[in-house]
Amino acid sequence: MASRGIAILVIPIIFSFVYGGAVLGFALQGHGATPGTQLTSIEILNLQSRYSVGDQVNVQVNANDPTYDCGNLYITVYNTALGQKTAVKQGAFFNQCYGNSGTLPIDDRFSEKFDAGQYTLEAQLFDKNGDKFLSSSQNFSVQ
Repeated sequence: MASRGIAILVIPIIFSFVYGGAVLGFALQGHGATPGTQLTSIEILNLQSRYSVGDQVNVQVNANDPTYDCGNLYITVYNTALGQKTAVKQGAFFNQCYGNSGTLPIDDRFSEKFDAGQYTLEAQLFDKNGDKFLSSSQNFSVQ
């Protein structure tokens, strides 16, 4: 009787580890997108590693992914001084329709000036439904 009780408890635990491991391995290999999943990277264009105070920081994003044709682009700049990440500027560009590839934002631009410091620029392109996104980030400094 005791061995039957152990089997009833142990077999489902072993099955859950095997099944969970298989699902995790499948997800890490990039098969099938689930809501909130990051797919591939997009490329940030025209961002230099250093700027002078008063310089305009102008960036665009190159999107090249067959699963996207329209989406919302968010460009956020974080001040990374003292190890903290604080958002200081953001640009939102909605309904960016570009086919399978293109330079974004369309008919607009992200152009800002920053005080001296260390920054990280992050670009995120969400699909039409808002459940999948492409993301890229780069660091730059202003002196």
